[in-house]
Amino acid sequence: MKAKARVIIGYLFILAGIFMPLLAFTSMSFRELVANKRYESFKEKDAQVTDALKKYNEEVQKSGNNIIDPFDNEDYKGYYEIKGIDKDEVFAYLIIPKLDMKKPIYLDANYDHLDWGVAQVDGTSIPLGGRSTRSVIAGHRGWWGDLMFYDIDKLEVGDEILIDGRSGLLKYKVTGQEIIDPSDWERILPLEGRDMITLLTCHPKRPPRPKRLLINAERVIEKKADVTTEVIKESEVSHLKYAIYAITVIGWIAIIIVFFKMLTYIKKEKRH
Repeated sequence: MKAKARVIIGYLFILAGIFMPLLAFTSMSFRELVANKRYESFKEKDAQVTDALKKYNEEVQKSGNNIIDPFDNEDYKGYYEIKGIDKDEVFAYLIIPKLDMKKPIYLDANYDHLDWGVAQVDGTSIPLGGRSTRSVIAGHRGWWGDLMFYDIDKLEVGDEILIDGRSGLLKYKVTGQEIIDPSDWERILPLEGRDMITLLTCHPKRPPRPKRLLINAERVIEKKADVTTEVIKESEVSHLKYAIYAITVIGWIAIIIVFFKMLTYIKKEKRH
């Protein structure tokens, strides 16, 4: 192989080595940057709590333990027949001020929904609020192109979790964390008289992840608040996000530099 061809192949390998991980970082940056705009667009919808949604939650309270682990059953799709509901549309938004997080919530934690955002686990309450309800919202512990629930272990007792959807703005406060086995579903069943949500993800952060991390939170009833003002006031911006933005920018600059060096080398060789 000629020296010229070896040099060009070397440049191509360098470009490919930078480009592959850069795609994931670019996706992460894009999702974070457009999160506020998508949330504002969602808030313009005027969806209401329907009798069919209420009935679903009533049946969950009666049905007992009939829950499938979404992380061990990627091909599973929940059985939903809720009149007027398209489960592939964003149902609500999960907002965690401490983590500067806004994620769309879908119904049914199947593979696609957990790729697009976070999702309510089939067999648990739909996130509408109400006595004796417990909505379990699943999210990956980091995903290709998105941080998802990577940092939820940083949530502490008293931290706020907000659900914005058909019931308006619902405010919850973290009551604690639990680590369970994937089969311990009795630990996420509704509790009589309590209005709860539970965030569910894999544990630990790095593979293998045989356990499940639960972040439990209980409803706080208070006067209506402007979610936008509240989130800005209490937000603790994650340094990890800025690191991802920086890596994305540096990565694209590196690709441009290497690409133009390769073009310069090719032009120079042609002149010879």
